[in-house]
Amino acid sequence: MKRAHRTAHARIWTWLALLLPLALFALLALRQSPPADRPAILIEAPAEETAQ
Repeated sequence: MKRAHRTAHARIWTWLALLLPLALFALLALRQSPPADRPAILIEAPAEETAQ
């Protein structure tokens, strides 16, 4: 028969194994900068050749 502290220990580590990665992914998702904070990259059409 398992002792009570072994059962509690298993439950605690199981919850930690589930919650810690979720917390990490949540923090990474919240750290994403919105598009307005990113530097603008100007995309220009290629210059037309005027030589005839």
